[in-house]
Amino acid sequence: AAAGLAHETKNPLNIIRGLAQMIHKQPDASEEIRQRSRGIVDEADRVAGQLNEFINFSRPREVRRTSVPLNSAVAEVVRALAHDLEDKTIKLTTADNLPVIEADEQLLRQALFNLLLNATQAVERGGEIHVSASRSGVTEATLEIRDNGPGVPPENRQDIFKPYFTTTQKGTGLGLAVVHQIVLAHGWEIACAANEPHGAVFRISHLKTLVQIGTTW
Repeated sequence: AAAGLAHETKNPLNIIRGLAQMIHKQPDASEEIRQRSRGIVDEADRVAGQLNEFINFSRPREVRRTSVPLNSAVAEVVRALAHDLEDKTIKLTTADNLPVIEADEQLLRQALFNLLLNATQAVERGGEIHVSASRSGVTEATLEIRDNGPGVPPENRQDIFKPYFTTTQKGTGLGLAVVHQIVLAHGWEIACAANEPHGAVFRISHLKTLVQIGTTW
């Protein structure tokens, strides 16, 4: 019911946003009117983003497993975050030997997007993010996303995956909760640890790898 209400709220919100844009574009609008209408658009976008996250969180996770090359999935997410990365001059590197895994490609990309966006927002200008994987069994791998931001205090490392837990004013507290949902739906595990000497590392384990001829996996 709450998800349905959130979805229905988006329709009048889009109308409000559209009217504010029309006012902003009026040739005889004063500078004050333009600023106030711009503020309405910005707030409408912020609320719409929160509604989208809530709707996404409330949606059941139906996993449709296929063969997914992790390098390709990460590359697609990095392209989507290109503006954010360039804006903060963040150096994001990806290991060349990421395996091919069994996963729901759409859900995996969503989880990767949330994790990389979280890292992008956490690091300072000129920060670094690194994506890598390691073998954790004959047919299993562990994926790691490391950053050199402020890190997550030990007392918060379990709570950050809970819905609506956030330590930032702009955060909704649902981004990592969605990641946790997706990870559990696949039968994987996720943990947050310190990235010494400073930063955070999000580690997803028990990913089922698919052996390919001619690769180390």
